[in-house]
Amino acid sequence: MAQALSEEEFHRMQAQLLELRTQNYQLSDDLRKNTAGKTTLSPPEPFSSPFELAQEVDALLCENEMLLGKLHSQEEDFRLQNSTLMQELSKLCSQIEELEQENQQLRVGQGAGPVAVSPASSPVDGELLRLQAENSALQKNMDALQERYERDVQARRGAEVNGLRVSHTDHPDGQTHAEGVQGQTDNQEEGEIPEQIELKSAKLEQSLKKLSEIELQLQTEREEKRLLKEQLQSLELSEKLKKKQESFLRLQTEKETLYTDSRTKIDEIQQKKEEELKSVNIRNQKLQADLQATNQVPVPPAPNQSGTSSTSTQPIRYQFHQHPTNQIISELKEQLQTKQRDHEMALQSLKEQVACQSAESQEQAESILTENDALRTNLAALEQIQTTKTQEMSLLRDQNMALTVELQQHREEQENYLAQKDDLHSQIQEATRASGRLLEQLTELGQEKEKVQQELEEMCKTADKRKAMLDEMAIGTAQEKSRHKEEMSDVRLQHEKEVLSIRAKYERELRGLHEEKHRTEEEIRAQLREERARSRELEGLQQTVEELKLQIQSMEGTKGWFERRLQEAEVACQSAESQEQAESILTENDALRTNLAALEQIQTTKTQEMSLLRDQNMALTVELQQHREEQENYLAQKDDLHSQIQEATRASGRLLEQLTELGQEKEKVQQELEEMCKTADKRKAMLDEMAIGTAQEKSRHKEEMSDVRLQHEKEVLSIRAKYERELRGLHEEKHRTEEEIRAQLREERARSRELEGLQQTVEELKLQIQSMEGTKGWFERRLQEAEARSRELEGLQQTVEELKLQIQSMEGTKGWFERRLQEAEETIEKNLLQKQEEIRNLHEVYTAQLLVKDGEIERAKQQMGEVEKERDDQVTTISNLKQEIKDTVDGQRILEKKGSSALKDLKRQLHLERKRADKLQERLQEILTNTKARTDFLSHFLLLRNSLRLKFEYSIVMRVLKPPTKDVTTRVHKQQRD
Repeated sequence: MAQALSEEEFHRMQAQLLELRTQNYQLSDDLRKNTAGKTTLSPPEPFSSPFELAQEVDALLCENEMLLGKLHSQEEDFRLQNSTLMQELSKLCSQIEELEQENQQLRVGQGAGPVAVSPASSPVDGELLRLQAENSALQKNMDALQERYERDVQARRGAEVNGLRVSHTDHPDGQTHAEGVQGQTDNQEEGEIPEQIELKSAKLEQSLKKLSEIELQLQTEREEKRLLKEQLQSLELSEKLKKKQESFLRLQTEKETLYTDSRTKIDEIQQKKEEELKSVNIRNQKLQADLQATNQVPVPPAPNQSGTSSTSTQPIRYQFHQHPTNQIISELKEQLQTKQRDHEMALQSLKEQVACQSAESQEQAESILTENDALRTNLAALEQIQTTKTQEMSLLRDQNMALTVELQQHREEQENYLAQKDDLHSQIQEATRASGRLLEQLTELGQEKEKVQQELEEMCKTADKRKAMLDEMAIGTAQEKSRHKEEMSDVRLQHEKEVLSIRAKYERELRGLHEEKHRTEEEIRAQLREERARSRELEGLQQTVEELKLQIQSMEGTKGWFERRLQEAEVACQSAESQEQAESILTENDALRTNLAALEQIQTTKTQEMSLLRDQNMALTVELQQHREEQENYLAQKDDLHSQIQEATRASGRLLEQLTELGQEKEKVQQELEEMCKTADKRKAMLDEMAIGTAQEKSRHKEEMSDVRLQHEKEVLSIRAKYERELRGLHEEKHRTEEEIRAQLREERARSRELEGLQQTVEELKLQIQSMEGTKGWFERRLQEAEARSRELEGLQQTVEELKLQIQSMEGTKGWFERRLQEAEETIEKNLLQKQEEIRNLHEVYTAQLLVKDGEIERAKQQMGEVEKERDDQVTTISNLKQEIKDTVDGQRILEKKGSSALKDLKRQLHLERKRADKLQERLQEILTNTKARTDFLSHFLLLRNSLRLKFEYSIVMRVLKPPTKDVTTRVHKQQRD
């Protein structure tokens, strides 16, 4: 571990140690329960006791091995922790040694430095202070000289301007006299200034020397105090580290000795148990072999039994090589009795040995338990020591970090001091150079003064001329600006007039198109109304068709009556009629199949259309979602752009404010320093600027005119393009609506034509019905005549024969007429069914189209409602998200507060557990030191074992019933205290 342990790792290690403690306590409780249960069990049977004892011993050995494995794992964990702590301690010791070496080196350097450097540093500091004072005095004198010089120059310029005006008129020789007086005053001032500077510099040097001496004394005292404090802190830290290292090494040696002792004892106990188990296993094997041998030898019968002796002695004879004698039998009996006695004795001895071994094993188990308890106490003590060590390590780390920070600060301060020293040296050199330059500037200023006085006269004349030129240029620029504004206003007025005329023209065209569109729509709708009225009138024909059907049914009734009257004639023609009926049925079936196939095709086409419509709806929904997402993205981008623009405007405003402030400061400085010196130059620059400005304004005027014209043309073109697009859209909509309405008209006309065809079929049916009625009357008349003749000629055979012949002839004609009637009826029924189906199909198609259109309108309304709902949902979701964010922030704060309080409680619990562990360790040490107290404690422990077992069982049951919490370890420790 390269770095130190963090607080989280430390808490994690403590939690693992507490869990291991609880597991150890639970294992010890389980061992005690098992031992108590074994003691309370009933005594074993004589033949099964050795095996059960061996099993118990094996179980105890397995438990001991498990406990040893857990101890080894815990010891390995402790070793790893100790190794990490030792590594960290070694690293800290090495770091502390390095820091101590650095401190010693610094102390040696600082101790030798002040002794050797103190006499040399004081004069250097004195020189620095003296030079700084000289530099400040020179700067002050320079400022005073500059102010005086500026005042003199201003006063002289004003006086010279006034004097020049007077001298041109009256006194031409006044200038020479004034120059002589000014030269005398300048010489006097030049002689007075260095004397004042020398006096001030001498006074400042004296005061600065005194201040430097006092500051040096204070700095030396502060540095000595700081060094003494650092030495004391380092000594205290080194002593603490030595003490902690010694205590840690002592504890580690004690821990290793305890660990080696416990390991040796455990190895000895294991060896003894293994030897005893081996001996017990050998004895058990021998006894099992003896038992098997005794079981294989059969028991001989009594001598008085004669009948069964022959049958029972046959295997004995075979086993003993067929020596059937009584002596051998008696010897065998004696041998068996002796073996049984020996076996019983051996069993008793084995029982006694097993009982002794069980008692010894119980004693050894109890001793192992006591040793385990002692080891646990030692482990708890070692854990407490480790916690204290980790705390000390954290303190040492903090101290180490503080020392490193202080060293870095000291190094930085040393570097700063060296840099300041270099800066002071450079400042001294610059001050000396500046003083030389100032003297040179003073001499140069005296020479330049005379030149400036001569140039002032010329500059005044040029300034007046340039002022007049500026006035003329300003008047010209004002006139040009007014003319430019008038031209721009004229151009804009023309532009607006043209735009308004173009808009009025296109609006008139749009109005005309809208009126034409509405007019055509009304005409086409009127035609639709007419077609629908016609279709309704034709639908009224359905009633007439139904009436005709009723008439046909009545005719069929009369036909049945005729058929009953003419059954005798129909018997001969039944075979032919049955064939014709079968053929008609087959044709009807074929027609029905074709109709079904056509209907199936129509259904497939409709399903395909429905699937296409669904796909289109899905695509439209996807597009709507995409548009919504794009709209949201655009809104987000818009907000981002607005925020960026606001930030940019704010930044630009700040920059402009900074620029204005800088410009104002610059202008003030320039006005203060260069007002009177550069008036003529400014006016010249103003003239140049005015000339350039006029040229620029002319060019700008031309550019603006060209830009205005271009904008005018662009706007005109854009307006034309806009209105042309609108006109195209209106034309397209007009054509589209006209095509839709014309398609509806075509459909309605087709329906009306079909209905007119139905009218023709109805008229044909009426004609057929009339013809059928005529045939019916003829049949009735013929039948009446036949009845009359039959009544008249009943008794006559001749008339009967004639009538028979007539009947036969009538039967032939009847068959022909009946066939014709059947064909006519079938055609009528087929035509009626077809027309009815066509009318129904047309009605269904029309209703379906209306329903589809209504559905589309409702879907559009639903989509609009869904869009509004989604907008409302988005607003609500935004508000909910804001509220959730606020709630989450509040919840996080509450959780942080709860976590901090829980950490405080855990720290308090850890502190209490450490105190309790210290007290328990002290008690254990007292018990271990006193042998009598130890024996009393063991006896008391054996007595209270059952009571503790019951308490621990109750605690385990409560743990199972209740959910696990953070205070499990505290409850276990409380139960142990009880």
